[in-house]
Order: sequence, then structure tokens, then C-alpha cells
Amino acid sequence: MAGLFTDPLDIWLMILGITLITAAYGVFMNFIRRPRIAADGSRAETVERIQGVTACININKCLSIFFISVGIYALITGLWASMTWPLPSSYNLVFSDAWPIFGLVTLMLGLAMYIGADLRYLALPIALFSIPVIVYGVDILVHGLTTEPLFASAMYLFLGIAMLISPGAMLPRNNAGRYVGVLVMVLLILSGILAFFIGISATFEHTLIWAKWAPWYGVSG
Repeated sequence: MAGLFTDPLDIWLMILGITLITAAYGVFMNFIRRPRIAADGSRAETVERIQGVTACININKCLSIFFISVGIYALITGLWASMTWPLPSSYNLVFSDAWPIFGLVTLMLGLAMYIGADLRYLALPIALFSIPVIVYGVDILVHGLTTEPLFASAMYLFLGIAMLISPGAMLPRNNAGRYVGVLVMVLLILSGILAFFIGISATFEHTLIWAKWAPWYGVSG
């Protein structure tokens, strides 16, 4: 029955793009922007400074629902894909096996934001999770996987580098953290745009490939 559920990669990539651009917004709100704190609490967000790091509590609370939802979806579908390998050949290694990792990191981040945890404590595991992302990006380029190996590899590498340097965005000293935060945000946006481009291209390719497919019981009409 796994053959009835092949080619989920296009929607995964578009969801990845949505998530990465949303994450870039979260980086901007938490580590780049310097909001003014209103004494009367009338602003839309509640701002708290913890040892030089600005945390937008209400914004993080709202974004956490998004990250938790995407994380659960990606983790479940990723585990299914890791067990069934619905994609052709080696694509399962760099996509099906990578997708649950994305789900795990996204869910971890969403839960931390929901409970109001200090995001700096996630800096090390997020940085270490960049290793398989970068390895997969290099692997895609070396073996020429996908119809756009340069773009697919760049998508992974931009994301992996953003994760690797993300601890620097949380540095409280001077403006160093903000500069790194800007770089992280730009890398996330670039990776998200590439994910959208590859995902949208794959949608049109998959639609053409499956245009004449019919289930074993045929179609009505």
C-alpha cells in the first residue's frame, strides 16, 4: 500500500519553506529587534530581558503552536517515510531520513517556546543537529541528486550553517549577537525560498508524472 502514498516531497518542501521563514521572523523578534517595554502592558507583546537577551513572551507563545504542530506532523510522516522509503533510491537517505530530524528539532523548539524556556539552552543541540543537515547538503551536491542539485544542496547548507552559528545570535555582549542574528535570519530566508522553489517545481513535475495514474479499482465516469 505504500505505493499509494508516494511523492510527498513537494508538500514537505513547501512546509519546510513556511517553517524556515517563520523561524527567521522569530529570530528577528527575539534577537535582532530591540522593542521598547511599555510600563502599562498595553503593547501586543510582553517583553522580558534575561541577561541581555530579549524574549518576546507572547509572540513566542503564539509561534510555539505553529512549531509544535509542524513538528508533530513532520515527525510522524518522517518516521513513516523512514520505515517505508516511499521515494526513489537514495532520495530516501537525504529526504525521508532527514524529515523526522526536522520534525524533532521543530517540536523541541516549539515546546521550549510554549513553556517560556530560555532558548539559549537549546543553542548547543540545535548547533549539533546542523551536522547531518550539512552532510546531506554536501552529499546531494556530490552525487547530483534531484533535478536541481545545486539549489537543493544550497538549501541544506544554508539551513545547516544557520543552525551551526545560531548560538552566536544569543550572545548578550554588545551588538555581536544582533549581527549573527541577522546572518542567521538571512540564511533561514534563503533556505526557505529555495525550499519553496524546489517544492513548487516538484509539484508540477509530480502532477505530470501521475496524471494518468488510476487506482486498481479504476475511476468512475
